[in-house]
Order: sequence, then structure tokens, then C-alpha cells
Amino acid sequence: MKVFSKLFPVFLLVALVFSSCSDTQTYAEQLKAEKELIADYIKRNNIKVVSEFPTEFPWAENVYVLTKSGLYFHLVSEGDTGVDADTLVANDLVVPRYYQYTLNAKSDTVVSNWNTVDYPYPTTFNYLDQTQVCVGWHEAVSYMKRNNSRAKFIVHSKIGFSDARDAVIPYGYEMKIKIQK
Repeated sequence: MKVFSKLFPVFLLVALVFSSCSDTQTYAEQLKAEKELIADYIKRNNIKVVSEFPTEFPWAENVYVLTKSGLYFHLVSEGDTGVDADTLVANDLVVPRYYQYTLNAKSDTVVSNWNTVDYPYPTTFNYLDQTQVCVGWHEAVSYMKRNNSRAKFIVHSKIGFSDARDAVIPYGYEMKIKIQK
């Protein structure tokens, strides 16, 4: 019993030392890994990144604008452009249909909300109400701005949803929107 009582503090100390060692990354390391993942995704998909929005439509394939917030944005379809076409204004109800996917080498679709078969009741949010969806979505929708427009974009964790911010995970999206006045 005396041997046990003398060795117990040693075992406790060793256990504490090993439990304090961890394989988790620091936040700075996670941000660096996220940046590398986005760069790798861009390279793998032959994406050309530009700093100014193209002035003519259709945009060249795989041309993405990098905005000041860090959003990578590509407009696929302008949507309804006629005289009577709805354009987005503050507090309009936006009905997005989208794919959310990871940027890993083997990309996984995390959420499929593209149609009523995938997701019968679409997500909705009021444009410019930052409490409802992430900053990245609001910014992307502001560039889409028309009913039936469609875009692809990459949202890094700082402008993404809270679960992405917490885990430092960037996501890619393909989205089409309807505007309800």
C-alpha cells in the first residue's frame, strides 16, 4: 500500500502531462489551412480569380471575382432582365435553392436544397437582415440581385454560418434565387 501511495502522485503527474499534449491546431493554423484549401480548390478547378466584376454577360467560364470580404463569386445566369423584372431591395423575401459542398479534393455535397425533391420547404430570408443567414450569402445575393439568377461562390469561414466559423471550414455554393415582394 505504501508503494501505491508513493507512485500514485507520479502516475497522476504523468497522466496530466500527456493529457495536456494535444493534436489540435491553433486558430491561426486553422485559418492558414483554410486559405490553403481554398487555393488548392481554385487550382484544381482551373478558376481564374479577378478583382473587378466583368462588364459583359455571360461571364467567361470559371472566372470568379474576389471581393473585399474574401467572397469568391461567379455569376452563371443574370436571371430575369426584362422591364418588369423584380430586382432585390431591402427586406425582400429571398427564396434560395442551393447546393452546399466542401472544397476537399473529394468534394462532398453537405446540403442539397436545389428542388422540392431534395428539400420540400425551401429556406427563406429577408434580404439585408443579417440575423437570418450568413454575411457571405447576403453579399452573393446582392450581386445576383434579380429573380431567377444563378451563381456559384466560395464562402470562407469568417463570413459563413456559425458552424463554419466555429470549425474554420470554407464551403462552396451553387445557388439560384426567387424574390418575393
